[in-house]
Amino acid sequence: MSNFVPTHIPVLPKEILEYFHEIENKENPIFLDGTAGEGGHSELLLKEFPKAKLILNDRDSIMLGRASARLEAFSGRFFPLEGNFSEVSTEDIQERIGQDKVDGILLDLGISTFHLTSSERGFSFKNEEYLDMRLDETSKLTAFEVLNKYKAEKLSQIFREYGEENWTKKIVEKILLVRKKNPIRTTLDLAKLVESVIPRKFWPDKTHPSFRVFQAVRIEVNNELGHIREGLENLANLLNQGGILCVISFHSLEDRIVKQVFKEISKDERFSVLTKKPIITNDEEIKLNPSSRSAKLRVLKAI
Repeated sequence: MSNFVPTHIPVLPKEILEYFHEIENKENPIFLDGTAGEGGHSELLLKEFPKAKLILNDRDSIMLGRASARLEAFSGRFFPLEGNFSEVSTEDIQERIGQDKVDGILLDLGISTFHLTSSERGFSFKNEEYLDMRLDETSKLTAFEVLNKYKAEKLSQIFREYGEENWTKKIVEKILLVRKKNPIRTTLDLAKLVESVIPRKFWPDKTHPSFRVFQAVRIEVNNELGHIREGLENLANLLNQGGILCVISFHSLEDRIVKQVFKEISKDERFSVLTKKPIITNDEEIKLNPSSRSAKLRVLKAI
């Protein structure tokens, strides 16, 4: 792994660092990167805070390995933890750092470039791959099962709620028709099916017409929105006084949940929301990193 070349560019790096400089313990802070991905944000934090230690958490063992390889130069300052960020406990932190709370927590809820382009798990409509879409390969539910075994009502629900798909009714009808004859096995099977349903004049300008369906199925397979709800309250309680929780989301469903949960948490006088409106990327960052264009950052502080 020493020849590993990372593909992840950390989103909103300047803004993230500015907020983390508001933590009370700046001398030797402890961070938790709850969604390590390829370790871009972790690298940023370990460079910026030379005496910091960091718990490197991801639910995907392959991503955890890639992030650890990226951070080789910081050996002894980061501590890998495999699992979902919603399940990180005081015991996990104690075991790795010798303390039960942290000073800064970061969640980057976006799907990584690696998963889209190189994981071979069927996250993208661009490559022909088996419809898997699991971020955690030990979990049982796959995209194949969702598309071939879910009833019409359930499919309609996830396409509407998780994909905000306007063509849900016709797409579900086509799925039921197609799978009677042959299973929907690959990403291209699904992409072409959606293509055939949505008239070309209604296709989006910058992406494929199936992107909403892919998003919806991925969210269902990985219970992504449920983990955000469960995880944020849990993580807020892992912060030391003066600690900061930064959350980057990439679509309106995620951002809405983060906003709602932060509002609920801040009813407790121990916490304060630092962002009245989400922080978004500027034109310069979008030009350098086009995938950052929909990023939104919200920040909570333990006071």
